[in-house]
Formats: sequence, structure tokens, C-alpha cells
Amino acid sequence: MNKLYYHFFIFFFFLVNISYAETKDNSNLVKTNEELVAEYVLKSMQQDYTVCYVFYKIGSQSIFQSQENDDLAKAIASSSDVSLKLAFETGELANMTIEEMKKRVNLEIEKQLIIIKNDNSNYSILLKKYSKLCKNLIQDKKSRISYWEKEAKSKFK
Repeated sequence: MNKLYYHFFIFFFFLVNISYAETKDNSNLVKTNEELVAEYVLKSMQQDYTVCYVFYKIGSQSIFQSQENDDLAKAIASSSDVSLKLAFETGELANMTIEEMKKRVNLEIEKQLIIIKNDNSNYSILLKKYSKLCKNLIQDKKSRISYWEKEAKSKFK
């Protein structure tokens, strides 16, 4: 009789462990809508901060090279630093690696340099395209988060 209980216990033990393992694996594979929305918002915000970091970095270098206004160049460089810090922090929240974030920065540098044809005198093109986004992103990130939440909710219905 003890052997029967022993075998029953072993069978039950393995059954529970297998069920738990399957549940645990499935929960990691299947994300809830809320998790998908949160991930989408974080990665989108991280990309926005990356765009702004590159935009401000190119701008500050353009002004430094032209030697027009040191104070303006320093202010833009400061905005660049803030954008980079926020991009990094947001990337960490989104569980991105440093390598992923570096890759995004390098791709964005290439993209923006193509837009201005590798000529800092064409920086006004970037100003028209990104200045409002980047200013609003740093001053009022809540509205941009709301924007990405709406986008995500329509995407993950």
C-alpha cells in the first residue's frame, strides 16, 4: 500500500511540475494587450528620444563649426544630452540592450545625414522636420506618451 502512495505521489509531483513549467513558458511567450501596449509605447518613446538626440547633436555641431553663437550651441548640446539620457533610461525600461540602443543611434545619424546630404548648411531641413517634435518631447512628454498609447491601442485591439 505504501508503494502505491509513493507511486501516486511521484506521478502527482511530476504532473504538477510539468503543468507549472508549461504555464510558466506559455506566460512568457504570450503577452497581454497591456504588456504589448506598454512595450510599444516605451520603444516608440525611446526612438523619439533617439531622433531628438541626433537632431540636437547635429545642430550643436553645425553651430560650433560655423562659430556663430556659442551660447546657442551650448544650449542645443544640453538638449542633446538630455535627449540621450532619456533615450537610455527609456531603453532600459523597455529591456533594450546598449547594443540595440547604439544601433538605433547609428541608424538615425545615417538617416538624418542623408536628409541634409551630409552638409550642415542644410540643417534647416532638419529644423523644419524635428524642432517642434523635439521641443514638445522634452517639455511635455506626457502628451507624446498619450499619442503612442492611442497608436498602440488601435494596433493591439
